[in-house]
Amino acid sequence: MHILQIIPNLNLGGAERFVVDLSNELYNLDNKITIITFYEIDKENILLKSINSNIEVKFLSKKKGFDFRFFFKLKNEIIKINPDIIHSHLRALNYLFFSFNLNIPIVHTIHNSAEKETLNFYESIFRKYVFKYFKIHPITISEQSNNSFIKHYNSHLIKSTIIFNGRKQPTHSNNLSNVKREISAIKSKFGQNVKILINIARIEDQKNHIMLCNAINRVNDLGYNVVTLVLGGYRNKNSDKILSNLRKINNDKFIINGEVDHPTDYLFLTDYFILSSSYEGMPISLIESFSCNSIPISTPVGGVPEMIGTNGFLSKSTSEIDMAKCIIDAITIDEKEKLQILNKNKIKFESIFSIYSCAKNYNNYYKKIL
Repeated sequence: MHILQIIPNLNLGGAERFVVDLSNELYNLDNKITIITFYEIDKENILLKSINSNIEVKFLSKKKGFDFRFFFKLKNEIIKINPDIIHSHLRALNYLFFSFNLNIPIVHTIHNSAEKETLNFYESIFRKYVFKYFKIHPITISEQSNNSFIKHYNSHLIKSTIIFNGRKQPTHSNNLSNVKREISAIKSKFGQNVKILINIARIEDQKNHIMLCNAINRVNDLGYNVVTLVLGGYRNKNSDKILSNLRKINNDKFIINGEVDHPTDYLFLTDYFILSSSYEGMPISLIESFSCNSIPISTPVGGVPEMIGTNGFLSKSTSEIDMAKCIIDAITIDEKEKLQILNKNKIKFESIFSIYSCAKNYNNYYKKIL
């Protein structure tokens, strides 16, 4: 099969990492893969560099904001490529409208709760219409994701299929020694008994960093010794406002590193991964924590409760009080319980959340709808 993956950009986000991993693994399953992104990308982009050299990546130079001409530019490019399957992600589906008559099956993965993937009422109506009347095949990524899809689109004529996200097994990067020095410096400053929590999330409202910072303050005020490292870039206009508010909280144990190329190096070298989001789909960073022997701590949002089950720690709500209690529960477990959680999550990763398992499921689904 010739499979065309379409995603707006290749920023260091979960959906973008997923598309790269999936494309590489689908190529390994004897498919031809092409990737289209809307915008030009720096050649040093870490995701771009990790794409198999046999996969063609096309940059279509879309203008910022709404670009009506881009509908036709994208359609013409699809005609040239002539794929068997189109697989779209995030808001790429919206620009495929004039390509729906090409008689090419389109698969669209919903990476968040369905209502969060649409910006407004009109976009929701548009998607409900195209899912209902065109050859679009929606994929949800968890039971919760599927339930949100059913509720949001409220139509028995629209059926979605669940395929869990996957991630390739992370490996140590060439930057591991620098990360070791960074972790060592934190322990020298705050004590060898300090618990280091890794948060892999861009700086935006969804990721709830102000709540997390306040929760960390609460935990330390109660006599515990906890540092959080935030690994994530600045995605939108609210990022500066969030950073300004975080500075006002004045917490030297809440360290923002910005975007890093290999965040999993930090997971390999620390004991805990923490997610504070107000909503999620099926976070790639959580899957990475399973594979890197890092105890997961999270708010109970999206598909996260399904993923963690009893092998990690879920707060009762997204409040800072409940998150603080959850953090304390996590950092006070004994070594025996910690090892049990890590072993079960490693097995879970290999059997359910590996990119190999995910790609096989997509590959079978593509063949089914052709």
